Amino acid sequence: MNTITIRKRAYVSPCRQGGLSLVELMISLTIGLILLAGITALIVQQSSTRGELEKASREIENGRYAMQLLHDDIQLAGFYSEYSPASGVVYTVPADPCNVNPGSSNSGWDSTMPSIPAPIYGYPGGTADPTAGTTCGLKNYKPNTAILVVRRTATAPVAATAAVAGTTYLQVSQCNTSSTPFVLATSGFTLQQKDCATPADLRQYIVDIYYISQCDVCGANTDSIPTLKMVQSGTATPIPLVEGIDNMQFDYGVDNTGDGAPDSYTATPTMANWPNIMAVRVNLLARNNDITTGYADNKSYQLGSVTIVATGDPYKRHAYSELVRVINPSGRRE
Repeated sequence: MNTITIRKRAYVSPCRQGGLSLVELMISLTIGLILLAGITALIVQQSSTRGELEKASREIENGRYAMQLLHDDIQLAGFYSEYSPASGVVYTVPADPCNVNPGSSNSGWDSTMPSIPAPIYGYPGGTADPTAGTTCGLKNYKPNTAILVVRRTATAPVAATAAVAGTTYLQVSQCNTSSTPFVLATSGFTLQQKDCATPADLRQYIVDIYYISQCDVCGANTDSIPTLKMVQSGTATPIPLVEGIDNMQFDYGVDNTGDGAPDSYTATPTMANWPNIMAVRVNLLARNNDITTGYADNKSYQLGSVTIVATGDPYKRHAYSELVRVINPSGRRE
C-alpha cells in the first residue's frame, strides 16, 4: 500500500513595516529645526543686508544729487545776461541777500556808477542763523552749517513785451549810443539791441540761498531729517531740495593777481575779496535717513577747514567734496 506523504508548505507572512521610534522622531525633528533655524537666519541676514544696501544707495544718491545741484548753480554765478563788467565796475556785497527789490539800494545794482553785486557770497556756520535780521528767514536753520548765496540771471531770455508783473528782470543795452548799460526793474524796459531800435530781451534776476534745515517736513508733524533747502529771490517759503544732507561747508578760491585763477582758499574771505572768488570747494556730509541697529558713528569728518566731531549716533554718514569753478567771473579775467 502506497503511503501518501503530505508535505505542508510553510506559510511565510509578509514583513511588517516598523514605525519610527521616539528617539528617531526626536532626532528628525531636531535636524529639521536646525535646518529651519539656519534658513531663517539666512533670510534675516539677507534682508538686513538688503536694507543696509538700500540705505547706502539712497545716501550716495542724495549726496551726489545735492553736489550736482550746487555745482550747476555755482557755475552759473555771475551770469548777468549780455553784460560784461568793465574793469571800473564796482562790486557790492548787499547786507540783505534776500532783498531783490530793484528800487532798493541794498540790491547792489546801480547803472550810474555802475555797480553790481558779487556773484558769490557765503556765511560761515554759527550757533544761530547768520542771516537773522534780514528778509531771508531761513526757517529751522541747523546750527554750525554754512550758507551759500548765488546771484545770476536766468539762462532763458524773455521778450520785453512778455514780462511778468512783479518779477525782477535785468535788461542789458547792446546799442552803442546808449548811456545806460543796464536796467534792473520790474517794468519800464526801454533799452535796445544792437540795431538801437528793437527792445532788448530780459532775463529774470535770481538769488539762490542754500542752507541746511534741521527737518525735511517741519511744523506740527516735524521730522528730524536734515535737509538741503533753498530760498530763491526773496521768497518766504524754503524749497526742500535733498533730504539727508547733514552738514555743508565751503572753501572759497580767491584770485589775488587778477588772472582768473585762485591763489588761495579760505572759508572766511574778507569783504573786499568776495568779488575775487573764482572757485568754490563744496564739502557735504550725507546721512542715512534711518538708523542702523547696533551701529555707532564714532568717526569724525573733515569738511574743508571744519572738523565735524563724532556723534556716536546710529546713523551712517559719508563725506563728499568737489571743486567748482565760477566760470563767468574767472573767464572775464583770463
